[in-house]
Amino acid sequence: PVPFYFIIRKTSMTANVNGANILMTRMAMGSLFVGLATYPFFLIYGYGPVTLGSLHLPASVILSGVVMLFWYGFMAGYLKVRNYIEPDSSITYFDFALVMLFISSLGAWGVAVVQFAGTENPLYGKALTHLFLATFTEGWVVLILLGMLYERLSLKSQSGWITPKLGGILIFFGAPLTFPFGISESLLTRPLLYTAITGSIMTATGLGINLFIFTRESRWVRTWFWKTVLVLLGLKVAVQLFATLLPAEYWISDHGLRVFYLHLLLLGAFTVGVFVVLYDIFDARNGLLLLTVSVALVLMSLILYTPLWPTQWMASWLFYGVAVLALLPAIAALYCWVALWKQSKINR
Repeated sequence: PVPFYFIIRKTSMTANVNGANILMTRMAMGSLFVGLATYPFFLIYGYGPVTLGSLHLPASVILSGVVMLFWYGFMAGYLKVRNYIEPDSSITYFDFALVMLFISSLGAWGVAVVQFAGTENPLYGKALTHLFLATFTEGWVVLILLGMLYERLSLKSQSGWITPKLGGILIFFGAPLTFPFGISESLLTRPLLYTAITGSIMTATGLGINLFIFTRESRWVRTWFWKTVLVLLGLKVAVQLFATLLPAEYWISDHGLRVFYLHLLLLGAFTVGVFVVLYDIFDARNGLLLLTVSVALVLMSLILYTPLWPTQWMASWLFYGVAVLALLPAIAALYCWVALWKQSKINR
């Protein structure tokens, strides 16, 4: 829902065709509230059924499906207004990102179809599950973040072959190919492995091109919070290439490395990036340093679960320390939302 806000903000400054922005706003709010409603059901029941009288319904799965219907409604509004917008780097990335979101939703629906059909081959369900997850994280999340950054950066037109569009194309086609990385080693075939490696190199290269373009802009790198986003994205590329070049049997079974990588992307680059852009829009300051430090502490604590931390150095108290540190970003984010709300009232 927060990325939806940035898309609405961009389109509303350009055109409002047949109430398209109103539709997009309603769909974004609907996805927010229904998304929040899924949380208690996932927390208590997971993917299991909830007993309602004589019925046994998977409430979390049903609500998640409703969320995706709101995604489609948002996309319909975007398509209405898209032809009236002059394309730039941010719009190109918003286009790519929404297509990735649509493709990821097809993977989620496909899992339900496979389960309903009772297919005996477990590869189908696993492949579709990770097609959804990989396309969502490596595609939607990365592309929408880059679109948000380009919108605030207001880059000049790029010449030569190293352009934002080239980086976007590599991520767009590479992200869905990374899905085999989530499949267990017993089900992973050589063609699937080579597909994942190819997709991973493409997405890392595409993101690397964007980082190169960003660092050429002096206005971009003059403040510490923009540099932090660049560093986190750069670390994401480095870890991705490091894991890709390792033997498959090493990282497929290493759950700690996956956890660290996902937190580096979602909690690190994406979350910090979202708040940096919001703070830039509302000209706010209080809380951003607190959030960045809390995220950095969590990321450093997760190194304990990777091969970088020797097993002989592990102790039981470290687990409790990681649990306590995990609370800090949530507290910091709450403080940031309050600060942004106060600043928005001042701006009015």
